[in-house]
Amino acid sequence: MTSHKLGSLFLLGMLTAGIFTLPHTTLHTKAAAEDTTNATATLKTGLENAGFTVQQGSFYELDTIKEASEGRLMSCFGNNAGSSYMVFNLPSAPDQEIPNPRFLPDGWQYKLREDEAIVLITPLPPKCKYYSFINYIMFTEQKAGKDYTNEKGFFSTGDETTGLYHPIFGSIGEPLNMQNISDDPSMDVFSGTVVIVISANQTTTESVRAQLQAAGYSDDRIHVMPIPSGTYQMGLEKGDDTFCFLGRVSQPEDAALCSDYFASLSETSTVYRVTPEEETASAPYENETLTPRGTGIHESARLDNARQHLDEIRSAILQNYQDDYDYEELRTDIAVPEGLTAYFNDTNAQGDNRDTAYLMTPDFTLQSDEDFVIVYGVNHTATGKAQYSNAVLYSRPMLNGICSVYDSLFPGSAAAFLNADSKTTDQYYVYKMARTEEEPYTACIEYSTGNEKGVYYGADNNTPLFLAFRAYLDETGVGSSYYELLYDRAIVFHKKQ
Repeated sequence: MTSHKLGSLFLLGMLTAGIFTLPHTTLHTKAAAEDTTNATATLKTGLENAGFTVQQGSFYELDTIKEASEGRLMSCFGNNAGSSYMVFNLPSAPDQEIPNPRFLPDGWQYKLREDEAIVLITPLPPKCKYYSFINYIMFTEQKAGKDYTNEKGFFSTGDETTGLYHPIFGSIGEPLNMQNISDDPSMDVFSGTVVIVISANQTTTESVRAQLQAAGYSDDRIHVMPIPSGTYQMGLEKGDDTFCFLGRVSQPEDAALCSDYFASLSETSTVYRVTPEEETASAPYENETLTPRGTGIHESARLDNARQHLDEIRSAILQNYQDDYDYEELRTDIAVPEGLTAYFNDTNAQGDNRDTAYLMTPDFTLQSDEDFVIVYGVNHTATGKAQYSNAVLYSRPMLNGICSVYDSLFPGSAAAFLNADSKTTDQYYVYKMARTEEEPYTACIEYSTGNEKGVYYGADNNTPLFLAFRAYLDETGVGSSYYELLYDRAIVFHKKQ
């Protein structure tokens, strides 16, 4: 178990204490809502009586494409198109005089005193392929005299009052997900409630946990996400680091149920910012010991004749299109550093997550409506190197994900390009991204101009684009090692004039 996980959690409260007597399926009924309200009110009173100031925040879905399209977000941060995100809106600390560097929407990034804590009590997502919760270092102060012009993903925020900042958006520790949220295999990890405590101070954490217990939350229901204060610049002053929190949900089994979950999330969740009225002595956490990536087995060892089959797919794709199209083959490489590496290298991790491996191509453009791109490679879920994988097309400069293909669509897609049986062909995939869906296994690339959903739901011709590939959760419980994967591939085709 990682150090942020102090027990097996997914149900709220202690049934044995009589606080909750209703089954999981009734958690969203009025009676269950009242039980939850009573417990959180008891918690707030207990914390205040224990010498803490308690301020309420909110927890809600952040649709980065929608927010950016409506002018409330200056980057989509490489959103995983087809997945959904959840964030805090947190009030400033009671004694915070220097405002956070301005970054819309206000409240989703925050500074934190070393002795403060954040408590999140929230229902778990309905059944889906993947969910997780993770804390991030969001912005750090720009180093004096350093030229950031050519830094990947750099932009500046803040002013003379707040200090000048730039994004790190790097993960802290490992995510809490549906695989590590409970030690009990009989538990339904897609119902019930999770309690998460975020703090850089062990004394504060223990005090908060004691009040959680007194309010009816048993100790084995609490997960702690520590922030190592010796690494990050904690505090409320000019130049201190800012943080954020992110939940992810991907590929829900019931889209309507998941939509209802997000619609009610701010009402069914409780977020408290907990600040000691008298400063608590430093009691820091160390950097978390992380689960190593990799099994020692390369993906090619799980396939027969991988080189031959990939070459055969490539040749068949080119033969199919090269008479009428010019083409460029795109290399893929590691897309982003992990959070701690990004922090010390003073660069942007773009919301990394250790549950996945990220690969990315160089930039390219589609110059006409007849241009397209084909992604192909190994189906990482079929080899056991991922629980799910996908390919996403992005547009610059907003890093907005506009077109995605998930592994659930892969079966059968490589059959026309391989002289092999169906079992072998489903170990690979071939998918087209184009303006129109004139062929099977094609994903449609929407335009930006005139897009009724919003300007960043698509991209126009001659806009800089790139592709990113994800492979989530191999058998180690984290993302695969980059050195054990067969990298996904891409070819861009331009209509000959």
